[in-house]
Amino acid sequence: MLARSLLTGAAVGLVALSGCSQAGLSVDDAYKVGCPALDAAAASGSAVGKVVLSSLEQLRDSGSVTGESRQWLDVTVDFLANPEKVSDENKKMIRDGCAAHGYKLQNFG
Repeated sequence: MLARSLLTGAAVGLVALSGCSQAGLSVDDAYKVGCPALDAAAASGSAVGKVVLSSLEQLRDSGSVTGESRQWLDVTVDFLANPEKVSDENKKMIRDGCAAHGYKLQNFG
């Protein structure tokens, strides 16, 4: 039941995230959608992770995200692509970015 809820939440979040640049969503909205999707990917495995990765790459490459948010997206994309290659410091950046935008990761390693 929990896995189904996480997957449903991730799917809804990904639809919203993929339309960030077209819908005029703010960078804060990207965290509100991206963090729960990242958490769901951490809980459910690679299938959701690949979809989250693709959506976050689109947002990162859209040119609408700069500064610390761009760094957060870069590190998050790196983590989803290959978690073993992301340093503990960068994992902390992911957790801190989500926390700073109102989302405490529950499943993130």
